[in-house]
Amino acid sequence: MLIDVLEAVTNKKDLEYDQVKNLLDDILEGELDEIKFGAFLAALKTKGETEKEISAFVDAFYDRAKKLNFDHQRTIDTCGTGGDGKGTFNISTAAAIVLSCFDVKVAKHGNRSITSSSGSADILEKLGIDIQAGEDKVLKGLEELNFAFLFAPLYHPAMKKVANLRRALGIRTVFNILGPLLNPVPLKYQVVGTFSFDAQEKVASVLRGKRKKAAVIHSLDGLDEISISKKTRVLEIQDKNIREYYIDPKDYGIEFDISSIKGFSPEENARILISVIEGEKSPYFWAVVLNCGFALYICEVAKDVEEGIKLSSKAIESREAYFKLKELQQFYKSGV
Repeated sequence: MLIDVLEAVTNKKDLEYDQVKNLLDDILEGELDEIKFGAFLAALKTKGETEKEISAFVDAFYDRAKKLNFDHQRTIDTCGTGGDGKGTFNISTAAAIVLSCFDVKVAKHGNRSITSSSGSADILEKLGIDIQAGEDKVLKGLEELNFAFLFAPLYHPAMKKVANLRRALGIRTVFNILGPLLNPVPLKYQVVGTFSFDAQEKVASVLRGKRKKAAVIHSLDGLDEISISKKTRVLEIQDKNIREYYIDPKDYGIEFDISSIKGFSPEENARILISVIEGEKSPYFWAVVLNCGFALYICEVAKDVEEGIKLSSKAIESREAYFKLKELQQFYKSGV
């Protein structure tokens, strides 16, 4: 089967959902021919993955994921694909903590850094938060504190089968956009940052009809976040409709150079996050409240981004976000 599919893809023929899903089911349940599967991934990338093909990958791995039974009217994730190559601070992680001050359940799905100096797991670990908390702890944290970190390797054992191949290939493949599409918690809302406009369109097409409301973002200066220096293209998904628009930070009185939100080591990024939560008005602060404000708009807590920014700023300035972080550190204390 793999040979037939490989031949079709190298001839730039799009595949049907069932062709890809059946192939992946066979591979994940049997022996992996790394050379042929690597060639398939590379050929698929060269051809360009379609919505059906990506959906088959999502479903094949989600079928084998450890899922969490949690239902709430406002579950959200702010996970991005990563890989934008800009080396910025962990904006979405900080925004997720502020977001948990509101009546939303933040299921933050993430991993250690692959391409940057500090991934979401790395910075949370430096904050003393146990990134490998068990299922009961995670569900209790979501219910009582509105926040849980879902460390991707714990929930996606099938990914281990292709991990060595992905490292050996050393190129972007369909796997680089799967992470945000595989949250173990059933999400009602989602904000996904992507590393390119092409990836943005692919992720949006797959998310269509899967969330009550979602947004896929990529900025004109290449960020997988809402930028504080350039406009950000937004593909907003509601039901099965996709609406395109741009967010200009200058409309909200925010304008800084991208270099002002540079990321560093996990230790230094943790210190920056604390300074933001404590209310220090740096470019990092404005990046966090802009992104949190946008998420509040997407999950229908705020009527628009402007109101979302005001609510986010107030959560920090009132010290609510500071006490929330302290609660999370105590609850998810490493080793407890």
